[in-house]
Amino acid sequence: MSKAGRGSRWLTLGLMAATAVACLGQWTLPLDRAIHDLAQRSRPAHDSDEVVIVAIDDASIDAVGRWPWRHGVHAQALRQLAQARPRAVLLDLLLAEADPDPAQDAQLSSAMQALGNVVLPAGLLPQATRTEPWLKPAQALGAHAVLAHSDAAPDADGRVRHAALWAGSAANQLPHPALALLGLGGTWPDSVPRQAPGPTPDDASEGGMGHLSGWYRTGLVSPDLSRTGRPRTVSFSALLRGEVPERWLRDRFVVIGVTAQGMGTRLPTALTPREGMSGAELIARVTQALAHGWLIQTLPPAWNAALSATWVGALLWAMRRLTPGRALLACAAVASGALAVSWALLVWHSTWWPPFALVAAVLLCYPVWSWRRLQATALALENELQTLAAEPGLGPVTQPGERGTVDFMRQRTDAIHEANAQLRQARALLAHTLAVLPDAVWVLDTQGRITQANQQACALMQTPEATAIGRTLDEALAGWTPADAPQWSMLLLQAGRQRQPLSTEAGNAMGGQRLVSLLSTEQGHIVCATDVTALRQAELQRTELLGFIAHDIRSPQASLISLVELHRIGGNLPLEETLTHVDAMARQTLALCEELLQVMRAETRALTLVNGDLIALAEGAIGEMQLQAQAKDITLIGDWAPGTQQPARFDDYLLHRTLVNLLSNAIKFSPNGAQVTVALRRQADAHVLSVRDQGPGIPASELGRLFKRYERVEQGRPSQLAAGIGLGLVFIDTVTRRHGGHVHVINQPGVGACFELWLPVQALGEDSTAATA
Repeated sequence: MSKAGRGSRWLTLGLMAATAVACLGQWTLPLDRAIHDLAQRSRPAHDSDEVVIVAIDDASIDAVGRWPWRHGVHAQALRQLAQARPRAVLLDLLLAEADPDPAQDAQLSSAMQALGNVVLPAGLLPQATRTEPWLKPAQALGAHAVLAHSDAAPDADGRVRHAALWAGSAANQLPHPALALLGLGGTWPDSVPRQAPGPTPDDASEGGMGHLSGWYRTGLVSPDLSRTGRPRTVSFSALLRGEVPERWLRDRFVVIGVTAQGMGTRLPTALTPREGMSGAELIARVTQALAHGWLIQTLPPAWNAALSATWVGALLWAMRRLTPGRALLACAAVASGALAVSWALLVWHSTWWPPFALVAAVLLCYPVWSWRRLQATALALENELQTLAAEPGLGPVTQPGERGTVDFMRQRTDAIHEANAQLRQARALLAHTLAVLPDAVWVLDTQGRITQANQQACALMQTPEATAIGRTLDEALAGWTPADAPQWSMLLLQAGRQRQPLSTEAGNAMGGQRLVSLLSTEQGHIVCATDVTALRQAELQRTELLGFIAHDIRSPQASLISLVELHRIGGNLPLEETLTHVDAMARQTLALCEELLQVMRAETRALTLVNGDLIALAEGAIGEMQLQAQAKDITLIGDWAPGTQQPARFDDYLLHRTLVNLLSNAIKFSPNGAQVTVALRRQADAHVLSVRDQGPGIPASELGRLFKRYERVEQGRPSQLAAGIGLGLVFIDTVTRRHGGHVHVINQPGVGACFELWLPVQALGEDSTAATA
């Protein structure tokens, strides 16, 4: 693993560990509490009559008189409640002192005994003046009530988010008032044991309500107060007057508590962070939550640490493959997603996942990742500058610190830009050089993929330059088979091993031939393909010519030598007959050489176009062949109106020789007394010059061989080539093609043959004065 890779790995592990420690140590507890409270307040409030509050409000103080009231007043309220038969009653008053009138205490004790389901709170002493830190009700009152603790269990920020099911000293644990109410009402929660579990040192509260050591809270739960409804509240004075309907109180839990302004303590909660909530309402809501099991389950710190650390590790792994913009979006998405998931879990599933340790770690990931990426980029730029400075062919590259700017990264990016500008200039020069080369050239990288190709190479590949880049040589030269290996990649490997130029020939299905040269260097490969198709055709023609000379010219010469030898040894062949044979063979050899020279002249002679008249040209050829035609009693006819002209631009010499050759063949293969017709017409954009004979026609099997070199069709002998060559037709075809036209043969076996020369008007350039090809 590289140094950069090891650094990234340790950075990832470090951030994951820091995230886990933050979760376990609850470093972000204030922020987590804030989102917890916001989610709690997001639910709409509703009313509930499961628990009824009898409020000692301002109206009650005005009606009954100055506080504190005599115990007989509370006794009267309990007697009124007894008529309605509530399920259980909490008298949320610290009645630690007896009434000055013992009769008042007796009334209250009798009322509680008659009701039989009364809960009284026991407070926490502010000073450790007793063996137990309890401020309990007077002995006469507490004998007929169930005691409950009055510890609201606020968090460190003063807000009440939890409820201690049990609280007190190690030896004496009292239940929560809501738990005591449920117990008296016969609806004790199944998940709560009937007796307090033994406290552990972790349950000790240092800095609780009384600032005492030895105070324990056990069974700490988080009631989901947002799911509970606002309790029905009636005035204490209305109860005394009998104005409260009994149906509101029957079979209900009743909490009697102080709500008047300036009296009692209002406790800030997640639902009421500023105005606070009265103790009576808090107990009423906790009672509803415990009765229905509406408790918030908090994700254990260890699980939170593992989950958050895993998310941080996954995010950092993903950021290695993202652009800076997408990495920032990923961090923002994970952070906002964590908040949204935490919110949704609490609102819809009463599950609390503290998210801000993960959010803080995710927000820290981006600057740390950016720092790491920037450091790696700076190192890469430094290494690249050193590499470019040593690159041959480049001018001096400005080194960091040579310019006036003090920006570290700006120095290096400026130097890289300068080096890239030089490389682009060198690349443009190379591309221009390749463009002017006549051969197809490819430049390949060390992996064998094309990085540059000139126009000739793209034309050979039959693809635009944009799509040629990135291909392999086997793809670029598909259809061209190398002579020295089955695949081009093998030749590249061979050239790379030899470190010397390697040449081979390649051909395709169309008969094309290319001479391909390969050169390999440490930076890549250069491949050059030269078109040698014409050269190979010329070599083939030369081979055919040598075969012709060796056969058709050698045969008559050998016959001449044989006649001379026969005459020397005294053969009985007459001298005149011998001379006749020698003359015929010499003339045959001379005719063959003349035909060969005409073909070579037609192929190599510069084409000179002049303004002329095709009819005059035809008349001249007819006049030249009249004596040969008369020898066989053949009539030559020109099929055009007298005095007409057909102007055109053509090579007078070559086209004249072509027409003479056509007439010579027509006369040769026409019977005595026949006629040969020469015609001229204008059809579409072409001049059509035709010569028609009345001979036997051309065998169908020989039509495909008419214009092949060194072959001749022997009229009257179907499907059999005569000895010798037929260079006259090759000459005719060559001249016609050089004028941009073609030869068309109309064959009628037994009737005759017609050769038509189609000469395009535009190609002949009638409006020009001269042209040379």
